[in-house]
Amino acid sequence: MKNLETPAYKLALYGARSSLGSAVLVEALHRQYEAMAIVDQLNALPSIPGLRTKGGDLSDALSVSHSVAGMDAVICLLGEQLPGTARDDFPLLFRALLAMLDGLETAGVKRLLVVDDFAWLDESPQQPSAPVSHLQERLLASPIAWTLVEAPAPTGETLQFADFVQPGDRALPLRRFAAGLLDEMTVSLHVHERVRIVEGDS
Repeated sequence: MKNLETPAYKLALYGARSSLGSAVLVEALHRQYEAMAIVDQLNALPSIPGLRTKGGDLSDALSVSHSVAGMDAVICLLGEQLPGTARDDFPLLFRALLAMLDGLETAGVKRLLVVDDFAWLDESPQQPSAPVSHLQERLLASPIAWTLVEAPAPTGETLQFADFVQPGDRALPLRRFAAGLLDEMTVSLHVHERVRIVEGDS
C-alpha cells in the first residue's frame, strides 16, 4: 500500500482508447499512480475509478503543455492516438513528436515514452531524409528524458479496460508489455534510446 505521505506518481497518457491504452491504465492504477488520459473528447472513455480525463491536441505544443502540466511523466501511444491513415502521414508524425518535445519542456515534465512502429524514423527512399535528420537532431538535443519504444505486435482484436483487470490469455501479453513500459518509465534505464520490450522484460 502506498504511504499516504508519499506523493503519487502522476502519469498522463495519449492513446488511452486503444487496447494497449487500456492495459497501461489498468497497470498504472494497480500501482496506485494518478492516471490522466488525454483525449479529444472528454466523454470518450467510460467512468473508471481513479482515472481523470483532460482534453488535448497532440499536434500542438501549447495544447500539449497545458494538458501535461503537473505530471511526472507522459506516455504517448503515437500510432493509437493518430486516427486511421494519419498513422502513415509522416508530416503529422513529425509534428506530433516535435509538439511533444516542446510541450513537455514548456510544462517542465521530464520523462516521455513514445510507443510506435518506428520503422518510419529510419531513413529510407519512402521518407524525406531532411525532416528525419532534423527530428533525430531535435531528439538528441532535447532535455527531455525520452525513450522510443517499439509497439507490440497487433492483437487483431480490441480489448477493453475490464479485460485487463483479471487478464486471461488474450490480454496477458499486452498487460505484461504495459508493466514493462511503466517499469522503464520509472527506472529510466534507456533514456535517449530506441528500445523493444520483449516477453520476460517486466
